[in-house]
Amino acid sequence: MSLSARVLVPALSTLALALSVGQAHAAAGQWDSAVAGYSGTGASAASPWVATPAAGSSYAEWNAIFGYPVDNTPDIAGAGTLTETTGSAFPTSGGNIYSISGASAFRLDMGTAAAGTWDVYLRVATVGSAVGDVATLNGVSATRSITFSQAITGGFGGTEEESLWKWTVTLGAATPWLTTFAASGAHMSLDQVAFYAVQTATPAVPEPQTLALMLAGMGALGVMHRRRRG
Repeated sequence: MSLSARVLVPALSTLALALSVGQAHAAAGQWDSAVAGYSGTGASAASPWVATPAAGSSYAEWNAIFGYPVDNTPDIAGAGTLTETTGSAFPTSGGNIYSISGASAFRLDMGTAAAGTWDVYLRVATVGSAVGDVATLNGVSATRSITFSQAITGGFGGTEEESLWKWTVTLGAATPWLTTFAASGAHMSLDQVAFYAVQTATPAVPEPQTLALMLAGMGALGVMHRRRRG
């Protein structure tokens, strides 16, 4: 065995140990904290983070991520597409996305939202290096809140964390949901992702009486305009 091969074997063994330790601390793809009033663990479809999503909401959870670089089969709830955009990571046997050589980055596409005001939540669980503090929703930045944190012993060390971002946005027309987030550095293992967007207000529609008055007023303005021209 060459010197390079002898060096490589321990390195791979250390990496495998680190990944297995991360999975042990990650509670097998389960949420360890209650967030935004919802307390499901995500362990199965019978215990989603959000037990009863609101009508018209957008919701999906990835609790075991095996597709790479694209995973469009969330484990719980609706449709969505999770993409790792750097190409420098890889899926682990435990259902995480891990990068040893650089900071991984992710894009989450969750379909199109109707006009109105929405509360939007992005939830991410990681092992090892931390996720970056800032995520974006349709280009609008938000800073994470750490909802769970536990130090990891062994392997590469680091921390098991659960992070939450929240936006309140008002959409004037139908708009696609596009969210991005990234690792703070190498050795982040992405364990879980969840997205929940719930509409809190719809665009105001004039009542029939109000609409009639508006139309009458517009008609009167038109008459006055014609008389002035005459």
